[in-house]
Amino acid sequence: MSMAVVQKEPERVMKLRGGSVLGKKTILKSDHFPGCQNKRLTPQIDGAPNYRQAESLPVHGVAIPTIEGCRNVIKHIRGRKGGKQAQVLWFNLREEPLVYINGRPFVLRDVERPFSNLEYTGINRSRVEEMEARLKEDILMEAARYGNKILVTDELPDGQMVDQWEPVSCDSVKTPVEA
Repeated sequence: MSMAVVQKEPERVMKLRGGSVLGKKTILKSDHFPGCQNKRLTPQIDGAPNYRQAESLPVHGVAIPTIEGCRNVIKHIRGRKGGKQAQVLWFNLREEPLVYINGRPFVLRDVERPFSNLEYTGINRSRVEEMEARLKEDILMEAARYGNKILVTDELPDGQMVDQWEPVSCDSVKTPVEA
């Protein structure tokens, strides 16, 4: 099957998915979407939507950032310490697998419910991390079949979903632990 044919048939690609995590009728949806940034929160840190700090506490929060957004948050926190090396402990409270492709966060979604989180009852950190590692493997295996590209889904400002091919390599797909 040629890339030209595949690009016209994203539904077929999704139906043919056979990974242990990236399975049939699943999509990789960008976790950055129009409207994910609350404009009232300050400061706004590039790549780190909804960054905020608890009043009078050294506790900070952020939605899922890009890899560069993680770096920007750490620079911001350390900058507030007057150049001192502040220790930063980063906790990810997501209960679903996440991967970074070319620095952007992507989550797994059911193609029929792209705006709903997948639910994993009783999931824990080690299981999420195992799923993320397998998801990365699934992405690289699938991309090898399609000219080192993976089909991803982005959300437009009007809520419409758009499928596109994203180039990938072993170095451009990372789990949160690797990022």
